[in-house]
Amino acid sequence: MNWWKKEPLRIIEICNGHNLDTVSGKELLEAVKNLGGNVQHFHCMDTAGGLDDRRFFFKTEAAAVDNPDLLGEYIPMAREAGIRVIVYFNVHWYTRDFGQQHPNWVQLRENGEPIDDVYATGTSCCINSPYRDWVFQVVRDLCKYDIDGIFYDGPIFFHNTCYCEACKQQFRERTGQEMPLKSDYENVLWKELLAFQSDSIQRFLTDTDKIIKEANPEILLCMNGNTPSPNWATGRDNRKIARSSDILGAEGGFMSHDLNQVSLYKPGVTAKLLEAQAKERPLIVFDCAGWKLWSWYLLPEAEIRLLLAQTVAHGANYWLAVLPDDINQPEMDGVVSFGKTVADNPGAFLKSKSLAKTAMVWPAQTMEYYNGSSVPVSDFTDKMDRQGIGNVNEEFHGLYEALVRAQTPFDLIDDASTADLSGYQLIILPNAACMSAADTEALRQYVAQGGNLAGTFESSLYDQEGRRQDDFQLADVFGISFSGNILGPMEWDYIQASDSQSTLLLGGINKKYLPAPRYGIEVTTTSGRAILNYCKKLKGRYDNTPQLSPHPFLIENTYGQGKAVYIAGTFGGSLWNFHFPEYLKLIRNICDQRSDRQVGIPECPWVEISLRQRGEQIYLHLINRTSGPKRPITYIHPLQDMKIELFGMPVKSVRAIRSGQDLQIEKHEGKVKLVLPKLEDYEIIEILI
Repeated sequence: MNWWKKEPLRIIEICNGHNLDTVSGKELLEAVKNLGGNVQHFHCMDTAGGLDDRRFFFKTEAAAVDNPDLLGEYIPMAREAGIRVIVYFNVHWYTRDFGQQHPNWVQLRENGEPIDDVYATGTSCCINSPYRDWVFQVVRDLCKYDIDGIFYDGPIFFHNTCYCEACKQQFRERTGQEMPLKSDYENVLWKELLAFQSDSIQRFLTDTDKIIKEANPEILLCMNGNTPSPNWATGRDNRKIARSSDILGAEGGFMSHDLNQVSLYKPGVTAKLLEAQAKERPLIVFDCAGWKLWSWYLLPEAEIRLLLAQTVAHGANYWLAVLPDDINQPEMDGVVSFGKTVADNPGAFLKSKSLAKTAMVWPAQTMEYYNGSSVPVSDFTDKMDRQGIGNVNEEFHGLYEALVRAQTPFDLIDDASTADLSGYQLIILPNAACMSAADTEALRQYVAQGGNLAGTFESSLYDQEGRRQDDFQLADVFGISFSGNILGPMEWDYIQASDSQSTLLLGGINKKYLPAPRYGIEVTTTSGRAILNYCKKLKGRYDNTPQLSPHPFLIENTYGQGKAVYIAGTFGGSLWNFHFPEYLKLIRNICDQRSDRQVGIPECPWVEISLRQRGEQIYLHLINRTSGPKRPITYIHPLQDMKIELFGMPVKSVRAIRSGQDLQIEKHEGKVKLVLPKLEDYEIIEILI
């Protein structure tokens, strides 16, 4: 078994690549050990302003000058200390001078100009150009050292590249056509361009891995894959990356700009999606202690703790980047604590499996082809919005947060996961507009055989390439038919109960009028029953008392042995922007009525849970989010005597791992009750069954 599969990885990167003289090898090693790391991303290339061939600090034929061999000096020290060394290799950021020396290597924009603004200082080379051979020479020379792995930072294509001669020629050979503009979403060859770029990255990885494994099968290869965002902007397709690398990872723990506009759950979203895409490979969420764009400014300790808690709670290894100036700052205390927890309890974090009975679809096809898709800001991309309505990012993240706050364990699955849904009781479609006929048929059979489905807005109204259909592909499952119109924008409009018939889906929702989402979709019911309807559109917010319209908003339907709930509007977008309590309650009701509740934590709504199993141990991860009203989070309020209920588990004993306490249990009618004396930021409850 390869070394990276034998134990949980606690990867520390001391980011001294901008100035390799900042700390000595001995200080680096001490920092990694003190922060609880067992693996290190090691810098032996100076990347200040971008990489070039004059700043390699190891022996390689690709170097233009000979520098001290820092890698050769460091490895024996790391071996003695029991720290594994993965070499950091930036393959997407080079100095402008280096690009000018190799003009046929550089990525070109759509207008034919070389890219010259990577991180505002540098350029980027194309992996389809002769640059690839230069990289492979560096890799061969690195493999002559006793290293444990190579990490590629990148490779990527940028949102408006690459139009170099190598790419144009290879695309022409592949398709017989000229390469379309990447900004021309409507071009019939646009999908082929996306496939060409993602295939190019996979081929680059495959060729790299062949070189590495021929040198030493125990040298790992990994790169930073795609975060939960469209693939088209960078060419990174995680399912393809997983086929050609040893670990699948992504920068889910990079927090940037106004944190109030960034999902608090971003590391968890990333870990869950990677698990669906990784093909049994280990996962890494790349977490960064710095607050981007201010790389030399740390996040508060509470934010860093929550990054790590989400990462490990949802089945991923963690990687943490910290600058040399910050390794002894008090914000690092949380990192030390997490390192010790994982090191002392490896079984809780290695090869566990999710026990979730609910899954939400990451609508990958919709992200690529839907006019309501957008690209979030990241270390590689600026925020880019398309002009269509139905922002699928807001829809997804709003529903994700609602599920977390409902304390329902849930997985993320992507379009490619629909072939086997048998382990789930409830599937949720967050405006999954673009779906293939095969995916919709899989969902249809799932519901017919007893599964439950919930979908919002335009889910299944488009085919897999973004062409709108005459009706929903899942119209029969939802019990509706598309009337052809979009409702909105609705600035001050309402929804209300359709009739006096009671339904458990509206349990605890007592208000007569609820805010309508910004956009709705006009449907008629066929076999479905309308539970909530839109009210007639108001001319102004003080126009008149709202009056019921004939347009359904919430429809439930029985299909075969299963049930479906359809929400005819941008429901998740309103959750993301406004967090209406009744919207949150509706999601909890859907989960409670359509899937078995596994865990109950009364009166603690800000505790996120994850439920995983390894052998005869079930691990209940508890993440405390009880804090101040705005980010950055600077304080987490400890919770005392927290009551926990476990359902349907044959529990023998319970232990709180971090606090080292055996907990008393009380069994009653299929339910186990226990009390956790104190929850600070994070705890793992080990349940022996």
